[in-house]
Amino acid sequence: MRTTIGAIDMTTLRFLVLGIGHAQVDLLRHLQGRCELHAVSNSRHGRGFPLVDRFAEIDITDQQAVLSYARANHIDQIYTVGSDVAMPTVAHVASEMGLSFLVAPSVAATCNHKVAMRTALKEVYGAVPFELVAGPGSDVTLGWPVVVKPVDSQGQRGVSMIGDPQVFDAAVVAAIAHSRAGQAIVEPLIDGPEISVNAYLRDGELIFFLPSARVSWPDFDGGLIHQHLLPASLTDTEVARVRRLVVETLNTLGLRQGPAYFQIKMSGGHPWLIEVTPRLDGCHMWRLIEAATGVNLLSMAVSHLLGHAPDEVQAFTTRSARLEFFCQPPDTLVHHVEPHPSAVHVEWYYEPGERVRRMNGKMEKCGYQIILEGTP
Repeated sequence: MRTTIGAIDMTTLRFLVLGIGHAQVDLLRHLQGRCELHAVSNSRHGRGFPLVDRFAEIDITDQQAVLSYARANHIDQIYTVGSDVAMPTVAHVASEMGLSFLVAPSVAATCNHKVAMRTALKEVYGAVPFELVAGPGSDVTLGWPVVVKPVDSQGQRGVSMIGDPQVFDAAVVAAIAHSRAGQAIVEPLIDGPEISVNAYLRDGELIFFLPSARVSWPDFDGGLIHQHLLPASLTDTEVARVRRLVVETLNTLGLRQGPAYFQIKMSGGHPWLIEVTPRLDGCHMWRLIEAATGVNLLSMAVSHLLGHAPDEVQAFTTRSARLEFFCQPPDTLVHHVEPHPSAVHVEWYYEPGERVRRMNGKMEKCGYQIILEGTP
């Protein structure tokens, strides 16, 4: 039987996914059985490994090694979700092989380096001031408290919120330890509620825009996520300001196609840009959005990548819904809890009794549930 997405026949398609971790499982499941499915990662110990037809142990940040694999295996398309560090490789390989892509190599590189991104966006509405530090002992003129981050990491690794200058140097050392470039960036700590925005572009036009509330674990630095809530509790004025930030940011970065994900802090009714990435998030938000609105951003992105540009998403109703992560400290043994009675999707990353792997080193995701309020 012929398998198609939009007008694209996928029967003979060789599709390469970078990564086989929890975030990539969604994409791998979406593609499994529809095409010849390849994946690369620096380890085969990921939940996505059983889903692929062909696998190789390759560091996804090694652009030349991934390119060599893609050429040797006559790959027709390459993509990933949920990984900042993989996006420059995706863009580079697609560009070198003449494949279609949603994110240009220059845009992917800028978004993967916080200094480059902050520099490019310094005049944009909602831009956050920053300073680059190369090591402990650096002077900081932003005032206290501050946030210290690696310039090129992901997943809140190496992120610290510092109010005491005496522990600043230790935070810088921790951030640099998680940075491939060996650098850290310092930003003012903005006080206020967190929101996310999932956006989608077609030929530079914003065809989907949806803010959601973020609930982080209060006892840990770095905004470790616990829940995403729909809809966000914003006034019409605040929504308009957030939309302005999103549009100006995307235009300045030069992102014209595909999904984008924003982390934003609201302070005094105004949005401040914390992070932006030209990809689907790593929190399965597409599934929450589909449950609440009926819009499937994952399917939209894959179809778009394969040449079937999406239509503009018309007015939609957003039901009250939330995505809640089941979390435990690293190195503990996983125990499953009963899902919420109104959960419409429940997924565990581990079997009971397995040991929680260390990722952010503070509070690790072990699974999640999507709860649709008012579900019978």
